[in-house]
Parts: sequence; C-alpha cells; structure tokens
Amino acid sequence: MSGNAEFTRAIKAALKSAFPGTKFTVSLSSGHRVMWTDDGPLVTEVQDALLAAGCGEARMSWNDTCYIEVAGDTLYFDRFNAAERAAEVQDLERRRQEYAEQRQRVDEAVKQARQAKRAAVEPLRRQEPPVQDPAAFEAFEKLRQRAETEVTIHADAERRPSWAPPLILGKELAEGCLELGYLTLDDKWIGRLWATFATPKRSGRWLRQHVSSLPLQGISCRGFELYAGGTRGTRGELLFEAQREESGTWRFGPHEWPGEYWSLRQHEWERLIRDRERVRSTYSHPSQAHELELQLAGLTRKIEAIDAEDSFKAKAYRDRQQLRQRVFELARGRVLDFVGAPDAQMQAAGRLCGHCCNCWRALTDPISLERGIGPECLKHKVDAIRTLAAEGRQLEIIMVLTGMPADFVTAVLNEEQCHA
Repeated sequence: MSGNAEFTRAIKAALKSAFPGTKFTVSLSSGHRVMWTDDGPLVTEVQDALLAAGCGEARMSWNDTCYIEVAGDTLYFDRFNAAERAAEVQDLERRRQEYAEQRQRVDEAVKQARQAKRAAVEPLRRQEPPVQDPAAFEAFEKLRQRAETEVTIHADAERRPSWAPPLILGKELAEGCLELGYLTLDDKWIGRLWATFATPKRSGRWLRQHVSSLPLQGISCRGFELYAGGTRGTRGELLFEAQREESGTWRFGPHEWPGEYWSLRQHEWERLIRDRERVRSTYSHPSQAHELELQLAGLTRKIEAIDAEDSFKAKAYRDRQQLRQRVFELARGRVLDFVGAPDAQMQAAGRLCGHCCNCWRALTDPISLERGIGPECLKHKVDAIRTLAAEGRQLEIIMVLTGMPADFVTAVLNEEQCHA
C-alpha cells in the first residue's frame, strides 16, 4: 500500500506540472488507471509526460504497442467524454432497474404458480391428540414390569434382551400394512410389540444415568414399539411406540408430520416458468411475433407436462401419507386394547401363526398349538408362579408379572400345596 501511495503522488505531481489546467484521477490500488476528460491532452502526450518525469518504464507489447509499467503492473489510460460517461451511467442504472422489475415479475409468477400447485392437492389431516389416560399409563406400566420379569438381564451382557408379545392386527389395520408394504401376502396378520431395553453395557448405563435427559434409573425396559409381522422392522415401518417418562407417565407416538410432496423436477419447472416470463416481457419486432409465440407455446407445453406428472405423484404421496395416518390411529387403538388384557390375545396370536407367544419358537405339539405357548415357556411360567408365591406376592401381582389367568395360577398353587 505504501508503494502505491508514493507512485500515486509522483504521477499526480508530474501530470499537474505538465498539464496544470486538466484534472486527473489516479488510482493504482484498484485497476492501475489514470482518468481525465477528453477536453484535456491526448493519451500519447500523457504517456510522454510520465516517462519524461520517470514515473514508470516504457514497455513494448506483442503487437509493438508501447505501454507504461508502474510498480510491476500495466498503467491504463482512460480519456473519456463527460456527457457520454454520464449517459452511460444513466443507461446502466435504467437497465438495472428494468432487470430488477423483470426479476420481481418472474419471482411473483413462480410464487403464484407454486401456490396454485399446492392448493390443487388436498391437505393432510392432523394426527389425533396425545393420550392422557391414567388407566392406559397403568396398563403399560404393568406390561413393562412383566417384560422385565420375562427376560434375564446380565450385568456384563453385550446385547439387549428381547421380548415381543404378538397380537392380531385386525382386518383394516392388516390391509393398510399390506398396502404400505409392511406385510407381504405370505405373512400372517399379526404384529409384535417389541419391548425396548436400555443398553446393558456399563458405559451405556453410566451415560444413561449421568448424561441422558431420561435416565430412568433402575428401569431396564424403556418402552415398546409395534411392528407388523413376526420380525422387527425399521423406523420407517414403525406403527406405534410408547416411551416411559421419568415422571411415570407414558409418551405415545410416532410423532411425525409429513411435509409436502417435493418434485424431483422442481428446479426445472421453476426455470421454465422464469424463461416463459422473460420471453413474454421481451420486446419483439412484428416480424418475430410468430417465433415468439412458438417459444411461449413450447415452454407452456413443458410446464404443463411437469404439472401433470407432479399432480399425479403428489396425489399418490398424499394418499400414502393419509393411509399411514390411518394406520397409526388403528395401531394406537389396537395396542391400547391389547395392553388392557394381553394374555388371551397373545395366545390367540400364537395359535394363529403357530409360534409360542412368549419366545416365538415354532410350535409342533398339538397341545402347545392349542395353548399358543410352548412347553418350555409354560414350565417357565409355572416356576415363576411358584417363586413369586414363595416371596409372598399376592395373586393379582403374580397374574400381572406372569401374564397367566387366575384359574391357571390358582391351579399351580394348589398343586404346589398338594405336593407339599
């Protein structure tokens, strides 16, 4: 910067001395230019004056044109007409204003077209309000306690335990899952309510207890997730979830609000609309009117083709999201009905699909198929009933923790007393 300033002062002094009646503008920091009006000296005269004063070095270009180099850069000379320069500035400002107005018209046209396209698609309806029923919270709490009783959690385990009672989906819910692709034609119309357990790893427990906003200390089963079919699906196939809060209440979901359909050709569609508006605002000689009409017609055809494609896909997207909302509602109602009396429904689902309702192993014995529970799990239930009775638990608590009806629990306890 200091070098440019020194050269600028030297050039100004040389020009003032050589041409005292002309006002020069010297700018070496931006452009290396010397500017003055055309009523002053010629460019060659200015160059000769600067060379004579030692302000720069003469150089020859590739076409044998002489130029001056100052501080390692070429010095440019701008001898202009003041009236023409003012007219150029005014014309530039006018063109800028016209461009801004045209851009505003184009943006407004795109905005109106986008609003019209959005209004042509029926909006999605909102989800049902959250459940605030204490009876539902109590039912899920009992199911959570049962899930922790049914599995064995080791302190040094590397994998989370698994427990997922089955339930029959029902006709409308199963058909919705089939249409969404969550079930296949070969699947039974059942779902499984997968218990979600906290990580058994010690590092995970520490993070959950000291960092997580939902520590749930002493609680290993955190909630439940319902998926259609016999296997656990992805989050995109989630039908229902229940997550226990630190306060003891339960939060139900999934909580999602799908956005509007977004076309893959959105940018192309907006560009065509902008091109059409620009063509409309372009001045054309009468002899070019026919060509202008052809351009407008071609752009309009392309826009209408994209509109038709987007309209079809937007309706399909909306219908699918509407179906998902309906499936969520049915799944919520189905799970809330299930947790109120899960035992009989679990065994009914086990009989339907031929799997044990507790461990999901295939059943082959006719008696086990009739019960919907395998012999090993049934023996586990009997052992659990005897253990809980030995601990002094009441009949209602034993029924909740084992999921067995009162007559079965009573029969096991009577048999135990007879053997004693």
